[in-house]
Amino acid sequence: MAVVSYLEVETSLGRSLSDAEIAQVNQWIDDAELLVRTRLGDLDALDQDVLAYVVREAAATRARNPEGYQYEAIDDYRYGMPAESRKVTITDEWWDLLTPTTRAGAYSVRPDFESDTSPTDALGWT
Repeated sequence: MAVVSYLEVETSLGRSLSDAEIAQVNQWIDDAELLVRTRLGDLDALDQDVLAYVVREAAATRARNPEGYQYEAIDDYRYGMPAESRKVTITDEWWDLLTPTTRAGAYSVRPDFESDTSPTDALGWT
């Protein structure tokens, strides 16, 4: 079952979707889940709120540029489309949200810490 529905993508877009767009958005939701599952494995093991955000935004980004245009031009005006809107893409920022890293601080404690021995202890000198 999808982690988000087309209704949530509609909300993200700020507009209603036509029947044809609903079918497309459902496919893009599946595609985004496939990308995440391929890289990170079981979706149930991930933070579900973050996963829903990433999948919803990946589908909405694609919905903003369904034809995959690189740019739009009207007379002399030309507008470049972001690369991630040309296909279902999980941005680096979103991957970082899905796989947060914990960093040890200056005063962190490791549960498996073993104290160092001085060279004199190692030689039996005390």
